[in-house]
Amino acid sequence: MKVWIDLISGDEMVSDSYPHTIVYGGAGLEVRARYKTKGIEQIAIASDDLIEDDGTGETVVDIVDAFKYNEIPSFPKKDFMAWCKAYLAKVTAKLEERGQKDRVDGFKKGATDLVKFIVGKYDEMQIFAGAKYDMEAGLCVSWQKNQEDDGPTFLYFLDGLREEKF
Repeated sequence: MKVWIDLISGDEMVSDSYPHTIVYGGAGLEVRARYKTKGIEQIAIASDDLIEDDGTGETVVDIVDAFKYNEIPSFPKKDFMAWCKAYLAKVTAKLEERGQKDRVDGFKKGATDLVKFIVGKYDEMQIFAGAKYDMEAGLCVSWQKNQEDDGPTFLYFLDGLREEKF
């Protein structure tokens, strides 16, 4: 299994166990999430008998729950654009530090296209920070790509993540 970890915060952001596609010239990662019910699944009683789920529980998005994202409920578009400018500069610097200068132009073009897409649908987007709620680090966005989908689709800046195999 591969896990993508934010270069700035060190937060685990997503894994390849979710359906995913690399988009925007390799600068973006699009991941499909699902809604699931979280709650009482089975309760072990002292006698080792099991009680099945009583039907109560909370509906959550699997990726948000698994990686402990923090939704940013009020993030005006102008603040998002300011975050993008600073974050993309950090990622560019990280690429150069890691000896990936040949990737910088492709990243800038793909990331610019990704930002344009997000801004164009900004009213439909939810924005999330990782588990540490580090607003200087990578954020991800989600939206309901297709109404018939079982959950939202998430977008990440792929060059701002490092891949780790487990």
